[in-house]
Amino acid sequence: MTTGQRVAQKRKELSLSQEALGEKLGVSRQSIYKWESDSALPEVEKLVALSRLFGVSVGWLLGVEEEAASGGGELSEEQLRLAEEIAARYAPSPRRMSVVKVSVAAAALCLCLVLWGFYQRLEDLTRNYSRLEATISQVETGVNGQISGISNRVEQILKSQNNVTADYRTTLVDVSPSVAQAFFQAYAVPKRYVEGMTAEFYAGNNEGRQNRPVPGEPGAGQRFSAELRCGLAEDIVLSVTFVYPDGTRQTQVLEHFYGLYGQTFPAAHADYALEEKTVEGRALVLTESERGVLYQNLDTAAAVNSAVSVAELESVRVGLFRNQMLVDWAVFAPLPGVADQESGFLTGEQWKALEDLRPGDKDRLTFYFPAQEIPLEAGDVLQEAVVLRDVYGRTAVQAGRAYGLDEQERGLCPLGLEVPDAYPDWALEDGSSICSLRKDP
Repeated sequence: MTTGQRVAQKRKELSLSQEALGEKLGVSRQSIYKWESDSALPEVEKLVALSRLFGVSVGWLLGVEEEAASGGGELSEEQLRLAEEIAARYAPSPRRMSVVKVSVAAAALCLCLVLWGFYQRLEDLTRNYSRLEATISQVETGVNGQISGISNRVEQILKSQNNVTADYRTTLVDVSPSVAQAFFQAYAVPKRYVEGMTAEFYAGNNEGRQNRPVPGEPGAGQRFSAELRCGLAEDIVLSVTFVYPDGTRQTQVLEHFYGLYGQTFPAAHADYALEEKTVEGRALVLTESERGVLYQNLDTAAAVNSAVSVAELESVRVGLFRNQMLVDWAVFAPLPGVADQESGFLTGEQWKALEDLRPGDKDRLTFYFPAQEIPLEAGDVLQEAVVLRDVYGRTAVQAGRAYGLDEQERGLCPLGLEVPDAYPDWALEDGSSICSLRKDP
């Protein structure tokens, strides 16, 4: 059995659904599905968690042990014996402590001699303690090295077991915002070739949705190749399935492509310094005198990758979002040569005019939010974000750092969250998707 089949078997024995198993491991149901279908590999820590949950060894899950023996990550008996021996050798004994007490009691008779002897004894204990620390550190380093080596070996075993290709390659050919499509070329050589077998190539997003299969064209050297296309998304996955004459199907993920959707938009960043804003009674207090700055970043990933085309913009807005739902739009201050009056958005032409300014002038494009008080609760996430809409009607959100109430609930502090630039998940004030933003702001 494969790793996926063993996971499925044990899950069913525990009468767990894929969703229930995912909740126990802190992953999505789609991840469990991909593990059990052998289209993705469990990470090492998830593999260890599976072994503990199922009461089997990691080796059994990997197929390198026949018996489903209980797994464990404890130190071996030899390592425990060594640690105990070290502790017994260097730890201060009761006899040594009694010698110290006797020496102190005899201080009245020969103070200088006893003090000298005590000092020597203290030096010995200090040296022994240092040796003990160093030896324990060596044991800990050795154990950590063994664990790291086991983790690397597990990863190698997983890859070797689940790889069904002897060779493959994927190429990003073109990313076109005008049709919202990404185009790829791919080829794969099966590890086990059988006359009459076929290949199917898939392109889809990382949530498990895939396009229709594209039949692989057989070529020299038992190679199958195909041209693929997929709707633009932040995560796109390419995979291949080999279909054998007896109906057996073997699947392997070939490549993940990240951030392609966002790369088709110009890069921008809004800085409103949320950590400096006033919080009174669980409410964020905003005033029109507090300004933020909109920056352009011309060094985009698309500019480096010639296969990615950057779309022209129709409008640019800056919004304040609470839990990825719009609180209010910012107002841009006038900027000669760009915007002559206060406005809640920039047009595509104004964005281009901003690019033509000298680098030092770009910092002058400031914005502010209307004066208001925004109620906050523990767990709320606040972010300023740039909302871009291109001439093809697509919308992107380029979010800033996430902030929330501090422990005293008297101010905002960075949360350290890496909230992705997701698009349908960001909502307008009425709860509709940010992608439903009207064409004319």
